[in-house]
Amino acid sequence: MLASVAEFGRTLLFLLAGVVLVGALAHGLGWLLARRRTAEFVWEAWNLLGAGLLAAGVAAIGYGWWGLGLHSGGGNLLLGVGVLLASAGIWMLVPI
Repeated sequence: MLASVAEFGRTLLFLLAGVVLVGALAHGLGWLLARRRTAEFVWEAWNLLGAGLLAAGVAAIGYGWWGLGLHSGGGNLLLGVGVLLASAGIWMLVPI
């Protein structure tokens, strides 16, 4: 009984740490992008950044799939990050 409570506590702590990490990264990225020069750079290099994100995402997907393998945790993580990067790059390249 005590072992299952401890396992639940560790899992809850891990999830809370992930939420704090994502929140801190989002805050830092928002602050960085809100600066005038950074916003101008992103606006001017929108297509170049989109192509770079798409290429990085496809490379991460390829290495996660064939390099590390989907049976490993690192391969699955890299595959997920690659899908996120590639989708962000596609959304930057597709005109609205």
